[in-house]
Amino acid sequence: METVDATEADPRGPDDEAGTEAASPHAMAQVIAASEAATAVPDAKRSGVFATGSKGPMPTAAQVMDHADLPRMRVFHVFGILAPVIAIALSLLMGADPFAQKIFWVGASVMSLSNVGLLWLAAKQERWQPRRVGLLWITATVGGVPPMYYYFGPWSAIVMVPILGIVIIALGRSRWISLSIATICIVSHILLAVPIMLGWITDVGVMSSIVAGPSQLAIAEVLIIGFQVSAYMLGRWARRTNTVAISELQNAMQVIGDQQQALAEVKDDVARQKHADEGRWTGQVMGRFKIGLVLGRGAMGDVYEAVGPDQRSIAIKLLNTRAAQSTSLIDRFHREMEVAARLSSPHIVKVIELSPPEAVVPYIAMERLYGTDLATRLRTEPRMPSDELSLLLDQVGRGLEVARLAGVVHRDLKPHNLFLHEGATWKILDFGVSKLVGSEGTLTGEGVVGTPQYMAPEQASGGQVTHLADVYALAAIAYRCLTGRSPFKGKDLSELIYQVVHQPPVRPGVLGKVSTQMEDVLAVAMAKDPRRRFASALLFAQAFASARRGRPVPIDVPPNAWT
Repeated sequence: METVDATEADPRGPDDEAGTEAASPHAMAQVIAASEAATAVPDAKRSGVFATGSKGPMPTAAQVMDHADLPRMRVFHVFGILAPVIAIALSLLMGADPFAQKIFWVGASVMSLSNVGLLWLAAKQERWQPRRVGLLWITATVGGVPPMYYYFGPWSAIVMVPILGIVIIALGRSRWISLSIATICIVSHILLAVPIMLGWITDVGVMSSIVAGPSQLAIAEVLIIGFQVSAYMLGRWARRTNTVAISELQNAMQVIGDQQQALAEVKDDVARQKHADEGRWTGQVMGRFKIGLVLGRGAMGDVYEAVGPDQRSIAIKLLNTRAAQSTSLIDRFHREMEVAARLSSPHIVKVIELSPPEAVVPYIAMERLYGTDLATRLRTEPRMPSDELSLLLDQVGRGLEVARLAGVVHRDLKPHNLFLHEGATWKILDFGVSKLVGSEGTLTGEGVVGTPQYMAPEQASGGQVTHLADVYALAAIAYRCLTGRSPFKGKDLSELIYQVVHQPPVRPGVLGKVSTQMEDVLAVAMAKDPRRRFASALLFAQAFASARRGRPVPIDVPPNAWT
């Protein structure tokens, strides 16, 4: 495997992309307000929960079919309201048996009123509940179909109406409702037709079968029952076929989505490599170290390979010229680096030396790492097995626990800042540096720092940033490792930040094989309200390890954590 150094987390210029953005809280508030205004769409203009915009999650096949049910049902129920009313009016002209006519009027009224209720239920997705729908469908069928057979005649053209209804309801999601309706139509027809064929009762229908012989009626009965059974089977078959087709389409889109994610990350890697070349300090001596080639570039400065008097290879980060012109920023650089240097953990990159006050350019010398950062790993393997992820979370959690006890917040935890050193040890990069990145442009105020895809909501909105923001970021990284997708993906920075602050991510189980227990642990760690998260990253790592083994984890899962 190629030996790579990743002591610098972000080898690109500060203006290359929206990976790490810095702004004052006021400016960030303006971005959020603008995104809210841009994404506010009147309800009347939305296409529904399955609109294919960038912000909506991809629906499941069952959801697509359910959503398609409503327009079809609304049209049919309008027919179900008007047809009985028209039939009652026509019956006044057709006459026929008075008793049968009155029974038909009652049945047609029940059918029409039931369809009024069904039309109201079909107006909104949340109203369309199986129990209520099933009750009204059964009421309409029991109340309307037998009187309709009796009045018009069991072998009349009226049998086409129940057949149409059977097909429509069989296309719906509920098998028990469609089977109940088909059974009612078939049984009621048999119970009326058989006594007529045996001569027990007289066919008083408007379209009487008196002229037909018994054998003809028997054949007609077989055909009618066959058509009704076929209508039910046809509807269920169409439902299954459409569901399978949509599921296959979903799987294909899932593969395409993974490929797009990988392609985007490859492009990002190519952009980074373009900058890996000789820098202005290559060949110079800085303190005790001779500077070599550039390993990476960032907003605050560039990272070079270097060797010390003992010929040991190290990585050295130099504050760039623009940042070095600010006395206050240099002071803060040293202050933050001194804090980072005091963090002693096998899972935090080790600081070897800080530049003295008289140095031409402020620098920080660190151990050089060999291996691969997590971002590179995810570009070749979009998903990480849960056992490997559990090890990563444990080691990174231990490093963050050391920082928490020291009162240090990373603020920019992301896959580029997690490095697997020599194939065995995960190390956190860029402690202390991230806090300064947002202050380079404006020397007043702390600024808002972070990578939007992994930024905690309170951080994105310019609120107070604590260790709980690092807990969120680590959970967002875990989400990316399990699903192959970042929690949020907007077409621009404003939309991305709006999603981070206001919208829940897609349920992990929809995108990958993630157990319910692991989903619940992620939901707590990624809670919008920091008070609902795990108190530390280490507790999150331990809870995830328990959930992965199927052990119960006593946690309070936030409501509406996923879409």
